[in-house]
Amino acid sequence: MAHWEGHKIDTSTALLDVITTAVTGSAKPSHSDRILFTACEFWASARNFTLFEQLRDDPLKQLEAAEAAFTDIGLAGVAAIVSRGCTMLTEAPEPASLAQVAKNIESSLADIDEPVDQVIALYANQQARRRQI
Repeated sequence: MAHWEGHKIDTSTALLDVITTAVTGSAKPSHSDRILFTACEFWASARNFTLFEQLRDDPLKQLEAAEAAFTDIGLAGVAAIVSRGCTMLTEAPEPASLAQVAKNIESSLADIDEPVDQVIALYANQQARRRQI
């Protein structure tokens, strides 16, 4: 489990632009903006081991949004881990606790082979170039 050092510079730059746009109301955040924000927020929470706190409000909705965001970005392995989290939360007859689900997702994502930070940075960079057009 390697220590996570935060988002790449391209990701942070694009994310700051998305947040500034949303806060100032200068434009409505696009679907791509929401995907980037959701992926970044979820990934940072998972890598900083604060996912339980992140998911406290409507965990199923947040997990589904994260799964969709990672799928759209092209991170199938991450999306599959998040999907398993959804299943764990809703699996009958005895669903797992949110704490168990968050811990499972965090440990699985800490060991994932996908280059998550690089793929998110590439997506962020593509979104930044589209804004300039």
